[in-house]
Amino acid sequence: MSENKVIIKNKGLVRAEFNFWVGLYMDKFYDGLENKKLIGNKCPKCGHVFLPPRKICGKCKVTIPLEENWVDLPETGTLENYTLTAYKVSDRRGRKGKSLKPYGMIKIDGTNCGIVYPLNNMEPEEIKTGMKVKIEWAKKTKGEPSDIEGFVKV
Repeated sequence: MSENKVIIKNKGLVRAEFNFWVGLYMDKFYDGLENKKLIGNKCPKCGHVFLPPRKICGKCKVTIPLEENWVDLPETGTLENYTLTAYKVSDRRGRKGKSLKPYGMIKIDGTNCGIVYPLNNMEPEEIKTGMKVKIEWAKKTKGEPSDIEGFVKV
């Protein structure tokens, strides 16, 4: 005997206010952001530098000790690739905006991986992969990813 099932699909936003602990490695990273500093960590075996820091090296699978291998990183990097999107990308929103906004994957100087942030004060025709960029910090930092407002041309 078969049962009829009714499936209801709703579209909308769900607001969930909560706090969670990010762990010891990311805690140190967030402390750095609050002080307008980038802190990564370096694999003791292969030498890869990660930002944000991680516990296990993604290349050679070695545990990176918490007590050592921390690296202070510069505020500059290279634009590896980019896209233009009308969707707002932030800590809490996923809504569509009225105009296209550039977002880029930036490889911070001295690291082996990229981070994605808005490309500020740039017109699409002036954005080129390989260009040098630097962090644009929020005026008031709170120790969270949005402390980096985006990247601007050097």
